[in-house]
Amino acid sequence: HNGKRLRNILETWPRDELFHADEAVLLAMALGVLHLYDRPRVRLFTRRDPFDRFISALLFVPRERYDSGVRERAGKLLAEAFGGRVSAYYPSFSDAPLARVHFIIGVTPGDHREPDMAALEDAIAETARTWEDRFEAAIREGGAPGRVAQTLARYAGAFPPGYRDQYDAAEALADIEVVDALAEDEAVRVRAFRRPGDTATTFRFKLYRPGAAAPLADVLPILEHMGLKAMIEDGHKVSPTSAEGQSTAVWVHEFMLVDEQGEHLSFADVKLAFEAAFVAIWTGRAESDGFNRLVLELGIGWREAGLIRALARYRQQSGLDPSQGVQEQALADHPGVARLILDLFQTKFDPAVVADLKDRQVQAKAVETRVLRRIAALVGAIQRTNFYQPGADGQPKPYISFKIASRELEDLPAPKPYREIFISAPHVEGVHLRFGPVARGGLRWSDRRDDFRTEVLGLVKAQQVKNAVIVPVGSKGGFYPKQLPRGGDRDAIQAEAIRAYKTFLSGLLDITDNIDADNRVVPPPSVVVHDGEDPYLVVAADKGTATFSDIANGVAEDYGFWLGDAFASGGSVGYDHKVMGITARGAWEAVKRHFREMGKDIQTEPFTVVGVGDMSGDVFGNGMLLSKQTRLLAAFDHRHIFLDPNPDAASSWEERDRMFKLPRSSWDDYDRSKISAGGGVFPRSLKSIPLSSEVRAMLEIKAEAVSPAELITAILKSKAELLYLGGIGTYVKARGESNADAGDKANDAVRVNGADLRVKVVGEGANLGLTQAGRIEFAAAGGHINTDAIDNSAGVDSSDHEVNIKILTGLLERGGELDRPSRNTLLASMTDDVAQHVLEHNYDQTLALTLLESDAVSEVDSHVRYMVDLETRGRLDRKVEGLPSNTTLLERGAAGKGLTRPELAVLLAYGKLDLFDDIVASDAPDDPWFEKTLRGYFPKGLDRYADPMQKHRLKREIIATVVGNQMVNMCGPTFPTRLRAAAGCDVDALVTGFTAAREILGIDALWDQVSALDNHASAAGQTGLYKAVAYALRSLTFWLARRAFRDKASVRTLVENYGPAVAELRDLTPAALSAFEQKVVAKRVKTYVADGAPEALAQAVASLQPLTIAADLVDLANASSWTVKDVARLYHQTGAAFGFDRLRGAAGSFVGGDAFERLAVRRLIEDLLSEQTAITQAVLKFSANAQAGEDELSAKAAVTSWAALRIDRVRAAKRTVEDIENAGGGWTFAKLTIANAALRELASAA
Repeated sequence: HNGKRLRNILETWPRDELFHADEAVLLAMALGVLHLYDRPRVRLFTRRDPFDRFISALLFVPRERYDSGVRERAGKLLAEAFGGRVSAYYPSFSDAPLARVHFIIGVTPGDHREPDMAALEDAIAETARTWEDRFEAAIREGGAPGRVAQTLARYAGAFPPGYRDQYDAAEALADIEVVDALAEDEAVRVRAFRRPGDTATTFRFKLYRPGAAAPLADVLPILEHMGLKAMIEDGHKVSPTSAEGQSTAVWVHEFMLVDEQGEHLSFADVKLAFEAAFVAIWTGRAESDGFNRLVLELGIGWREAGLIRALARYRQQSGLDPSQGVQEQALADHPGVARLILDLFQTKFDPAVVADLKDRQVQAKAVETRVLRRIAALVGAIQRTNFYQPGADGQPKPYISFKIASRELEDLPAPKPYREIFISAPHVEGVHLRFGPVARGGLRWSDRRDDFRTEVLGLVKAQQVKNAVIVPVGSKGGFYPKQLPRGGDRDAIQAEAIRAYKTFLSGLLDITDNIDADNRVVPPPSVVVHDGEDPYLVVAADKGTATFSDIANGVAEDYGFWLGDAFASGGSVGYDHKVMGITARGAWEAVKRHFREMGKDIQTEPFTVVGVGDMSGDVFGNGMLLSKQTRLLAAFDHRHIFLDPNPDAASSWEERDRMFKLPRSSWDDYDRSKISAGGGVFPRSLKSIPLSSEVRAMLEIKAEAVSPAELITAILKSKAELLYLGGIGTYVKARGESNADAGDKANDAVRVNGADLRVKVVGEGANLGLTQAGRIEFAAAGGHINTDAIDNSAGVDSSDHEVNIKILTGLLERGGELDRPSRNTLLASMTDDVAQHVLEHNYDQTLALTLLESDAVSEVDSHVRYMVDLETRGRLDRKVEGLPSNTTLLERGAAGKGLTRPELAVLLAYGKLDLFDDIVASDAPDDPWFEKTLRGYFPKGLDRYADPMQKHRLKREIIATVVGNQMVNMCGPTFPTRLRAAAGCDVDALVTGFTAAREILGIDALWDQVSALDNHASAAGQTGLYKAVAYALRSLTFWLARRAFRDKASVRTLVENYGPAVAELRDLTPAALSAFEQKVVAKRVKTYVADGAPEALAQAVASLQPLTIAADLVDLANASSWTVKDVARLYHQTGAAFGFDRLRGAAGSFVGGDAFERLAVRRLIEDLLSEQTAITQAVLKFSANAQAGEDELSAKAAVTSWAALRIDRVRAAKRTVEDIENAGGGWTFAKLTIANAALRELASAA
């Protein structure tokens, strides 16, 4: 067999070689080739030309390894080894397992190299090895410890030719390590590296992506935002075999990058940071923008870059800082500043930093002085953050939230919240603004990416005013979902919005305190707290989140948050506003009052309405069913325009009721047969709407057809009696405002001016139906309007009751006194009671505005002073609230006008908010008397839980709210400040005196009797009664507050000390009064009765004022052995004898020119009362015997006897008073002062 092989070898041997080689050489070479048949491998045989002109080389290569590349590389190696050239080559193939190449290497005789033939053969053998050979060798040499066979099988044929041409086996091993490490659900992995020869500004990275190639359009922006340029990209599909034998695909991309600004960077320092950042951005955990440049500049992690991004985004949202691009560039240009900001933040908030709170603040301050001012100031104002708080999986959370003490930032736009929380994530950003520790408001789905904070700030102003009636102050939140699917269907968009909403809520709850079963406040884990306890966080539905309450409560339950499903009111277990119709019912209280004060009862008399909304809506639908006398002439929503020129009140009400009960409806569902002649329903999509003669007459339009926008404008300007707003949109502005000022672009085409409205009344069931300037303009023209915050406050009021009830029931649940099903049943049973509480607030607030409006002109100076006081204390920004300047208001006063009702509504709210803060900060709510105030706040169904009620988390706030509302509603917003100044007392004494005065005088019962006169007495007469009751209340509060402050008395002490005596004096009034005072009372009674008041009520109200001096009488009685009745008779006869009664009457009717004159008159009246008391005390001591006060005659005789002993002084005082009275011309302040001086001398001598 071998002989045949050898013969074949010789027969195929190159002919020239057979003749030129000697036998020994030829035999050796032929036998060498023969041995290759059994073990094919690379062999080289050479023969030198006898004349040294060339080298003949026979190269044998295993046939499967031979290709033209091997031949070319071998020829180069031979030529180089011998220092010659390839003169010719002759490949040869046969059936043998070997390929042969005959090379002729030309050389210079005597001048060529003599290579090591073994080394040369090894070199050629190496170049003949395939990529697979090298790969296998690398694996076997330790490239895959313990899994050689598995790896070889998995990657056999996995690498495509392009990959094998570009990379060697060592690089393949590096790629295999990454590919094998990819988790099943891992999107990408990155490996950054440098090759020998790469410059300081060059590095490379490989991107590994299972399943599909990475689009360059997705990769390049990430790199560009980091300041990197991709110069070269190569991509290869690697296809390893899975354990199941299936071929998989992993795309391996290599990018060569140039960092033109990176000469100073150390690749080793940024390698890992770059890899992590790229993956985070690709997978959506980090955003792709210029802030990522900091990853390279500082070698920081992507989360630290995200923190800088969040801080800068907040500053941008404030509206004062530069655009994001400018901030990105500034920080990239000054990376040291960014580093110091991060150091400041870490020092202040990282729990791993070993320092107590004080040390943290000192350290942070040291850093702060060196960093960029605005962002440093922001970090200084931050109180908490979740940045160092791990998630349930132990990893950092994919979003950042931080809590800011906003008022510490000087440059924030007004109004500045008490606290705000900013949330930043790749898929959502949001902010939650609170104006106090206990605050409530809705969370809205904003569509304003770059200025949602400005939007929320504008809305929270109205919320702040609206919340004046409830326990929490105003708050508002807004979130902007950044990854809504483009072109996605409604379900997909909703799902992404809910994801964003949940993240937003989590950011809030992460840094909010909780309360445990023992009612102790528990701070959030892994959060360094720089502010005090802050567990109250309550949210509500708003634009775009109307159905999200259960979602919010689910998130709160997942956190174990103490409020449970009270976190977001309006959930599936709670008070449904639409079912209760509470918002509309509250607004209707305002509408009824407007008409009632014009002399019309809209519950019994027909009235005409135009409106915004449709019957499927809560506020409009419920509102248009609240009176069966409603004649709805026209209405519109975003879909249709409804016209009914001459509606039948009864049948149209029934049709609206039918539509309201439908699961869904629009004006198109209205039964056309129920519409009067000429009316109809028209889609707003029409280009032109034909108008019947009836509609043209109703709207006073001459054109026979108009566009939908023109028709809506005409409806808004119609002469209906009521414009009722129950839909979304701002439809009325002021003449001096642009449409842009209204902030509702969608309705620019239909908006009208306040002065153009011809309705008598506007009812704002919906928010922002008019701008504040539009309201003021309408009111100044004689229109009847409040504000949206007043009219539709019932919704937030109802929700607040729900929250506070659930806080109480939560206590009961945690204590085992109540289970969840029983609680739910209890909640439902109290629905009507809650509604009644809420509607009483609407009634009281609108009444308070009526009382304020009645005194608006006379109180101009007081209102100016109060606004100045609020501004001085940083509580009010008139420009923000649309309130007039001092000059403007004083000019109005000179013209016989004051603040309009919408302006008074703002002042009313600020009065309540200001007083609430003062009361909560005082000890007043801790007075045991207010335990029944707390019980009265809750529905009667909770009375049996009176003891647990005292542990309510918001006990003090509820009491402060109730008392503050009562005080301001009855006595006005300026009253608390004025009384404290006049009486020289603090807020504790004010609250104590006010509460005692209400109790002692029986104010609540009288107030309710006056309220019962609705539609029975004239509006003016009813208002007069209210004002008389309020005046008496203010007067007695003054005297009792003085005593409460002096004696540190409680409410009960005052009531017990003065209550019984007032009751006795009430029985004596008016009989015990002087003749002059009796005439005054009789005159008042006659007036009240003429205005419609019952005789008994008229008498009770008219007799109130004399009772306000009871405190002095009781003190006199206590200082003697006399009864208060005897003292009273003596006191009033003293007043009659010396003219005190007439002087006080004159002073009381005196109208001063400004606040200082009126203050002087009030002080003069106080002097007169003190002087009368002093003389009475002197007479009392003189008489010694209490019988001197048994009846009018005895009292008069006692005074006469006392005066007889002081005839000269008495005669002088009386003569002064009589001379002034006889001089004619009426009383002036100068005359009053002279008379008072004369009586003061007499009192001093007494």
